[in-house]
Amino acid sequence: MLRFEEIAFKAELNRDEDPESDRDAWLLCGEDPMNRKRAIEELRKMIYERGECHPHRTDDAYLLKFLRARRSVPARAHRLMVRYYNFRDENPHLWRDVDWLGLRRLGDIFEGVLFDRPDCGRFILCRLGQWDPDTIPVDDLIRGLLLLLEIGIMQPKLQILGGTAMVDCQGLTMKHIRQLTPAIAVQAMNIMGIIFPTHIRSMHIVNCSRIFETFFYLFKKLAPVDDLWKNVYFHGYDLNSLHRYVDPECLPRRYGGCRDPVSLELWLTKIRQYKNKEFDEEMRNLGYAVD
Repeated sequence: MLRFEEIAFKAELNRDEDPESDRDAWLLCGEDPMNRKRAIEELRKMIYERGECHPHRTDDAYLLKFLRARRSVPARAHRLMVRYYNFRDENPHLWRDVDWLGLRRLGDIFEGVLFDRPDCGRFILCRLGQWDPDTIPVDDLIRGLLLLLEIGIMQPKLQILGGTAMVDCQGLTMKHIRQLTPAIAVQAMNIMGIIFPTHIRSMHIVNCSRIFETFFYLFKKLAPVDDLWKNVYFHGYDLNSLHRYVDPECLPRRYGGCRDPVSLELWLTKIRQYKNKEFDEEMRNLGYAVD
């Protein structure tokens, strides 16, 4: 492993705010350093006065990631927090006592590119055709997505930059589609755009047939949120179409880019290698099983 890659993996555990990110925080999250403390206090006051959710943390750093996901508007951040904790209450099986390291079994179904910049954020990829429904239950796909995002937004840089998502449908069969029930689809859509404290810049669907595209649009009726769907793009098998929206410099090589992606399996292995007590405590507070 090249040394610069090891530095990138170590940086995944960085929890320090970088003053050099203030400009990006202003442009991407509407965050004014002069008013940051006031927005945090306003959000904290809403939580206590309204009692609509009971977060496991209310310290400044934790509340800040909800504000960053909603353009630093306390009322919007509060609504997001209520949705997030309602989702957790309704779906405890996705977090409670889940062996986070055991989700390495998902292999390279999920990948990421450790090359983050303001116009793309973190590029994350789901390769649905790599999933074997006979050995991996569909709930594990949702658990893997949640885990990827939960760990990612512990890093202040990614709270600011957000991410760009892509779903690769190559190899997808009816065996896969039968497992992707409306309930699962709604969960995934909610996580990516409605209930989770991150901002997904756009979502791109590649290597999909017209049949799957029609199938995908059926889910739109189940999650009719304009802000979610206006940034979803279908490219079929046309990589040139994808490149009009995502700079190839941010993409894996197999999509005409110049980056080597990191599988969820490798990423979690490196997280374990470099994790500390702070990381373990937060994972435990979220409900995960911690060794």
